[in-house]
Amino acid sequence: MKVEIAPHERMSETGSSLIRLIQSNELPTLDLLIREAIQNSSDAVKEEAESVKVAFNISNFESNNLSRHFEKISETLNEQFKNETSKYLEIRDTNTTGLTGPLHHNDVEDNELGNLINLVYEISKPQQKVGAGGSWGLGKTIYFRVGVGLVIYYTRILNENNEYESRLAACLVEDEKKDNSLLPIETRGPRRGIAWWGAPRDEKHTIPITNENEINEILKDANVEPFKKGETGTSIIIPYIDEEKLVQSAKASYEEAPTWTNNIEKYIKRATERWYSPRINNNCYAMNKPLLVSINGKEINPNEMLPLFRVMQDLYNKSSYALKNKSNILLEDKQLNLEKIFVRKIFKTNGEAGEIIFTKLSKADLLMLPPYNYPSHYDQAALDVSGEVSNPPMIGYLRKPGMIINYDIEGDWASSIQTPSEEEFVVALFVPNSRKELSENYNSILLEEYLRMGEKADHTSWNDQPINEKNPKLVSKIKGQVARKINQYFVPNKDKEKNETKQIKLGKSLANILLPPEDFGKRTNGEVNKGNGGGQGRVKSLTNKSSLSLLGDPKFSNGEVHSDFEIIIGKSLEQTTLELRVITENGTMTSEKWEDDKYIGTAFPLIMTSFYISKIEVDNKAILCEKVHDFTKELLDLNEVTISSKKTNKYQINSGIEIHKKIEESCVIYGTVSFKGNQNNVKGSLTIFDKVGVK
Repeated sequence: MKVEIAPHERMSETGSSLIRLIQSNELPTLDLLIREAIQNSSDAVKEEAESVKVAFNISNFESNNLSRHFEKISETLNEQFKNETSKYLEIRDTNTTGLTGPLHHNDVEDNELGNLINLVYEISKPQQKVGAGGSWGLGKTIYFRVGVGLVIYYTRILNENNEYESRLAACLVEDEKKDNSLLPIETRGPRRGIAWWGAPRDEKHTIPITNENEINEILKDANVEPFKKGETGTSIIIPYIDEEKLVQSAKASYEEAPTWTNNIEKYIKRATERWYSPRINNNCYAMNKPLLVSINGKEINPNEMLPLFRVMQDLYNKSSYALKNKSNILLEDKQLNLEKIFVRKIFKTNGEAGEIIFTKLSKADLLMLPPYNYPSHYDQAALDVSGEVSNPPMIGYLRKPGMIINYDIEGDWASSIQTPSEEEFVVALFVPNSRKELSENYNSILLEEYLRMGEKADHTSWNDQPINEKNPKLVSKIKGQVARKINQYFVPNKDKEKNETKQIKLGKSLANILLPPEDFGKRTNGEVNKGNGGGQGRVKSLTNKSSLSLLGDPKFSNGEVHSDFEIIIGKSLEQTTLELRVITENGTMTSEKWEDDKYIGTAFPLIMTSFYISKIEVDNKAILCEKVHDFTKELLDLNEVTISSKKTNKYQINSGIEIHKKIEESCVIYGTVSFKGNQNNVKGSLTIFDKVGVK
């Protein structure tokens, strides 16, 4: 490959300055690499793809075979590595678009540089895609710190002619001041320590190689497989890695190095779990595609992740923003608590900034006791707990790419949270309401973009940013709300008893509000049915409609409202729907309208949890049923009726049930319906409506 050595220019970056751009005292080199690489892969995922696949491959290559392709540094490479077998690290993604765009700056139109030029030839160019990981320019410098500064970029794309096209280029960023630098001294004046390799564009410049035969020859000498037929994606190949040095860097972040720091493959697996556990092989992850990660061909299985990271996926899946199609990995649902975080006067509509999902766990819950004997969750996250408190609360927080930004145990997120008893541990995850729009005062940007704006180059924290010379202080307000919500839930025992009493009263109040509309549940003489007798007097007059009556006072237990009911289904009806609605100043709001982005845009806050049928009456004959539709199965099939779940289209919330009548006669159904709400300030109603059919 022809070399293009970058000349020194005014106000230009040097190799040594680029390498220092993303220096982080908090994270090992491999952690920074994993975080950056997976974010870049996520940003390039195809819209039609079901998942994004990222493979980390570590293998050997013969140095003298590969070095011959690098003009002007091949001899230096051979001298330094003695023609010996060396190791490389490859990060390969598929189901992605690959490095698309022009091959050279002269081909750029409308300032659209494209992925290829941005990644390989530019620095500090911000990512423009909504919800992307961050800036191309700073994060990618981590690639040059993993080996000797040499990185090979290989990609396969579907070009503008709808044809598959391969591209390969290489870049070197090194400390130009070091005695063992690879680039030769050819001219007077300062050196930059930056160079590219590829095909010649002219006498001074290069572009990526596109000749398939030449690319395959380089890949063969690097011991890297080409992309298969029909695949698109990007492979970042980092040759001449020092495995021992990388592992030692990882060990340095632990007080006592755990077993997974003993080799690079194990560490990459655990570090990937540490940062991307909510999204790994998770079909519930709603903000991005499920992430499938493999290390040397072995895919990470969520059920085999370290306990903390299984907890983190369970916490995410409890969020109302998650898709509801997967069971928990480690914890029971009753162990998980959810509170919505509201911030006033910043957003266009209601102030829902996100959700904090949290749990209080024992050592047994975290599998720290025999026979499992896992290290503490602090060790799993590489957190130092050598202070006065041995069990500080732990808060993780993430946004759209699916990466946990950081775990906090002593900063602004966690420091205000009350520490539990010595043998208990609070673990929490904050999930932002990413699509929420800030007000016009803040340019109507999405919350996701505001959080992204405030991230550091290494993406390890969120910071508030001014917009239009106004600082909404949104991050600090979210942190304060998170601490307050968790403290309100996990209060000392005496206060907790008082709080539980208040919750019961609140539940009874909610139960009294959850009544059917005025036109339902009335006898033929206009009196409301109080449950003092059968409904057959009404059945004869209800041929084309249904009727709902709630019998007796609602009951409240375990955070749920339980109401006995009587439903009469007229003779000519084939389907009746019983659903929950929210009471507003302008009437009732259906679940579909609530979840519509034009209105509230969040998950419906009322959930039907159980529908129990005690008996069914047909022609004055009572048929005992004692059957429960508990929403874990699609259908409850009885002789007289079938019961199916009514779920919201967007967030798949159980908002009601549909009753399909299978008999010609009218019928009366008796039973108990149970439901709960996840917002204390929401009032609801039970509504019944019909689908009339000709029998």
